[in-house]
Amino acid sequence: MVILHVANITNNKFNGVCVVVPRHVQAQAQYAKVALLNLNAERIEGVDEQFAAGEDFSLENLPKPFSLPDIVIFHECYRAPYLKISKQLKKKKIPYVIIPHGELTNEAQRKKWLKKKVANFLLFNRFIKGAVAIQCLSERECDNVRFGKRKFVGTNGIVLPSIKKSWGDSESIRIVYVGRLEVNIKGLDIMINAIAKIKDQLSNKNVEFYIYGPDLNGRFESVKSLIEENGVQDIVTLNREVSGKEKEDILLNSDVFMQTSRSEGMPLGILEALSYGVPVLITKGTTLGEIVEKYDAGWVSETDSKSLAQKIIKVLEQKTKFSEKGANAMRLVSENFLWDKISKDAVEKYKQLI
Repeated sequence: MVILHVANITNNKFNGVCVVVPRHVQAQAQYAKVALLNLNAERIEGVDEQFAAGEDFSLENLPKPFSLPDIVIFHECYRAPYLKISKQLKKKKIPYVIIPHGELTNEAQRKKWLKKKVANFLLFNRFIKGAVAIQCLSERECDNVRFGKRKFVGTNGIVLPSIKKSWGDSESIRIVYVGRLEVNIKGLDIMINAIAKIKDQLSNKNVEFYIYGPDLNGRFESVKSLIEENGVQDIVTLNREVSGKEKEDILLNSDVFMQTSRSEGMPLGILEALSYGVPVLITKGTTLGEIVEKYDAGWVSETDSKSLAQKIIKVLEQKTKFSEKGANAMRLVSENFLWDKISKDAVEKYKQLI
């Protein structure tokens, strides 16, 4: 089977789509002939078969067998060059799948809704309707996509690290968030407002919060202002982005990973924390709430600050269960999110679709 993935990515380690697309390509290459067609000219690390799509791109110019793939997988939806590529596929009767990475959910469509409504009507509805299926990253995303297309779940994966969280006696509790500093989508306002509601209790229990993320478009200052406005700068520390060994050390030295998103496709930050054996405190908007509750790998809150504040108190009361929940976290990842199983399942699904 020949699979061609199409994306617009760079080697940006802080962008979820840029991180997971190469991993999909690498993992599926164990079960099929797989290549990446990138709208961006930057060469992507770790991908053997990859091609750049210039302005005058033609499928016929790709080397065999990728000039006539069995199926094409588009990552994200709102990319104008995809329209031209999809027309070429239609002429050759090559089926394609769209992985919207959360772009087509009801929540995402409400953001800048007028602009998206016009763009859908004029350009993208035909592209979406031409797909043989939409591949969602979670059941929750599937339930929230309303474009009248066949849908199936084909999630992101994770590599189980060789090292895991070790637990000891500590008087303090360290709760961390590592991700983009997007106040609305990532729910950082929910997080900080919740902390403000119970800040006296948190100070008495020696609870420390650490937020790590890249400064894009002034977001660092925005989050910093939010922390100061809520008067929690004594227990919440804002830091720049981290990656590699530094990020690993931060996760291993934390007691709980917290993410409070309003909407997600499949959040890699949460999966990564779980893979190290770190229990998580998350909102239902992250899409992982149901499985975290099933495995007892953490705590799940409604997506609002009042509910989150109550769950933070619950975390403090269950400090003795951190180790048990951490072990459950690793089991959750091992049984559901390892790349080998996910890629094998995806390739089998693609075979069914064609």
